[in-house]
Amino acid sequence: MKTAVWFYGGSGYPDQTGRERKEVLLYAFAVIITSTLIVACFPVLHITNNWAGNALMFIPGLMALAFRLRIHDGLRSVGWGRGQIVYWLWAILLPVIALLMSLPLSIRLGYAALAPASTAIGRLASNPTKLVETMLIYIAISIPFAFAEEFGWRGYAQGKLVRSFGLLNGLLLLGVIWGFWHTPIYYFMGNFPDHPILGPFVMTPIDNILAVIPMAWLYIRSRNIWVPTLAHAFADVLWGFSGLIFPTTTQEVRCWALLQAAQLIISIVLL
Repeated sequence: MKTAVWFYGGSGYPDQTGRERKEVLLYAFAVIITSTLIVACFPVLHITNNWAGNALMFIPGLMALAFRLRIHDGLRSVGWGRGQIVYWLWAILLPVIALLMSLPLSIRLGYAALAPASTAIGRLASNPTKLVETMLIYIAISIPFAFAEEFGWRGYAQGKLVRSFGLLNGLLLLGVIWGFWHTPIYYFMGNFPDHPILGPFVMTPIDNILAVIPMAWLYIRSRNIWVPTLAHAFADVLWGFSGLIFPTTTQEVRCWALLQAAQLIISIVLL
């Protein structure tokens, strides 16, 4: 708690808090509306490429930059230093810990199983060196996209929400906003073919609400935007590959629930 107050400079005067509250809520509204309007055009234009959906990850960052320039906020407060190495390690360890807590249990309960060796992903999984090389390539590709999101959600919105609403309420609100920003993107891109409503409108917001505390912990402790950026990119790639290597049988929701339970435990510990 003291670290968060130090990092964000205290709660500020009431009039300043009120202005920041309006600014950050306007920012959230602008990001969600802009992203929704763009992705809603995809079906009309017959756009189905995943890279088009991934490009929308730049909107939070670009909008944050525009808001910072508009109010002459500057960029120094974002945190650009190297920071302590221990938090870079935690950026890698936290997604790994969450996966180790949930995946073995999913396999044991029959919710997921190893992909057949005859498939492309099965052959890749049987070659650890090639698997690691492939994952590193995807992480490198994911870094710019993750940075664009983190620059917006952590670098701009998080501090203002924490100052305006308090640490826990501010992070909870950030998780809700972050989650429902993904909702129209995942809905129109069909990211949950088996659960077209449950996935984007329920599973995704809950996932982001539970992920917001570990991401906030990394950012507040490291005082460095690159640490949550690494965690974001690494978690996306790690969990994405784990889902391919150990695909769900018919229990996608239960596998997801186990991962969320792991995230909840980690969040409670970090709080």
